[in-house]
Amino acid sequence: MQQILTVEQILAILKGKEESLRMLRATPEYMKLEASERFTTSNDLRLGDAIQALFEIHEAILNIEFYSQVEGQTNAFNDSLTT
Repeated sequence: MQQILTVEQILAILKGKEESLRMLRATPEYMKLEASERFTTSNDLRLGDAIQALFEIHEAILNIEFYSQVEGQTNAFNDSLTT
């Protein structure tokens, strides 16, 4: 069964994961792991990159929501002019 999420729920999940990763990145244990010369990824990624990606995705969704509302208001305004 497929679960349906609202945009607000999607935004909350993204923000929650971002905050969780920020808390993880601030722990001494994680900082020690990431500072290790053996810590490597195929694209030289760090946890900060994942945090930044989640932030940018969150912002992109907010932009979509904002412009959808603006377009809706513009369409309602234009409709009122033609009636």
